[in-house]
Amino acid sequence: MLLRHGAAVYAATLRFMRCVSALILSARPSLLLIVGGLVLPNVLALAACTVAGVPTRTGAIALYAAVALLGGRLPGWALVLLGLATVLFDLVFAVGRMFFLDPAMVLHLIDAELLASLLATPAYAAGTLAALCATLAYLAVLLRAGPTMRQGSRPALAAAAAGLLLGDGLVNGSSAYDFGPLASIGQPFEAASLSSGFAALPDQARPPRRALLVMVESLGLLRDAGRHAILTAAFDDPALRRLYTVTTGTSAFFGATASGEMRELCRTYRSHLQVFAAGHPTCLPARFAAHGYRTISVHGYHAGFYDRAQWYPLVGFQQSLFGEALAPRFARTCGGPFPGPCDTDVAEVVEAELAAPGPAFVYWLTLTSHVPVPRDGATGRQDCRHPGSPFADREVCAMVGIWQDVFAAVSRIALAHPGTEILLVGDHAPPLWRRAARDAFEPGRVPWIRLAPIPTATVALP
Repeated sequence: MLLRHGAAVYAATLRFMRCVSALILSARPSLLLIVGGLVLPNVLALAACTVAGVPTRTGAIALYAAVALLGGRLPGWALVLLGLATVLFDLVFAVGRMFFLDPAMVLHLIDAELLASLLATPAYAAGTLAALCATLAYLAVLLRAGPTMRQGSRPALAAAAAGLLLGDGLVNGSSAYDFGPLASIGQPFEAASLSSGFAALPDQARPPRRALLVMVESLGLLRDAGRHAILTAAFDDPALRRLYTVTTGTSAFFGATASGEMRELCRTYRSHLQVFAAGHPTCLPARFAAHGYRTISVHGYHAGFYDRAQWYPLVGFQQSLFGEALAPRFARTCGGPFPGPCDTDVAEVVEAELAAPGPAFVYWLTLTSHVPVPRDGATGRQDCRHPGSPFADREVCAMVGIWQDVFAAVSRIALAHPGTEILLVGDHAPPLWRRAARDAFEPGRVPWIRLAPIPTATVALP
């Protein structure tokens, strides 16, 4: 009896295994369709969601699924070309949204020098290697499994795609990414130079002898008022307050750094490519130059990035000091993917230009706080490794330290040269990868700080 019972169990087990095998074999085309159409092309974004934040990728997810449905209907080489084109579309739009750039500007900025600089940064090098591996695996599946994928269940792919799109929207949907240049269409114009009154300085009856505009790289508006107060403590110095009226505010931003420059220098949300193709607007440096000022720009990165060497003269800068001229003056270099002289060193050049004879307008675009920020990039103003630090995220903490370095340098310049009109403003919020770090900043807003000389204090000084 025991033997007969055991034989029955064995036979039932064999039948079960045959059924499972049959199900697996019949499901294999559908599994390949889902793996090739959704899993492999989205694997990096799925992995990034667990440790970081990425923009929603609705269009790319739908395109990957559509390419998979063409498996077995097109030659392998054609399917691979379509898959590769979709990967490039995905990368360009995702990177553009991450860094507040439109796709055309992303393609415009990419060159061999920039790629070499990015690949020298461990974070970007690792991401590039992972993207290459995932892309090769995806294209290999399209090439080899296309005919089998054709037999897969379209309803199963549609259901999986709908689930992925829904999850992508729920997990990655955030307004923090939605401030590229196109978002400015129909929006009322805002600029710190206008709100603060700084833009009116050239037209005053008695314009100042010195004016300084500092655009601070990635300076976003911290949501927490206490942390923001820590950041701006340099401007609470009683000695500074005896000489200057300090006012603060916020402005909307749309686009990346060059868009911030056009916003503050030329009072437009349009890109420099659009503005200077249509003509030569009257920008703030040109207005100062028309009143007899020397107009100087200072920036630690190379002159070719964003075509600044071409359009800075059109803005009205008579002299521009870029990384090529500044780097030999200093022994050290700061920054990760955008290396150049440290902001604390460049501050000396800014002060020297302000101190030169004659009225001067100096524009300083800082550099060191470009993302990703090296954790040792600041001068130790914040102990970012201490659990009790008010800035829990290490990269946010490092950025705050760098901004504090810049603010301290500007405060020192203001004290050393009383009567200088000063405006500091962020170009855009920091494009941080981690969702929690990005959410530490107010979406779509940047802070500004105006230091206006107190007339009585200015007169009393030699």
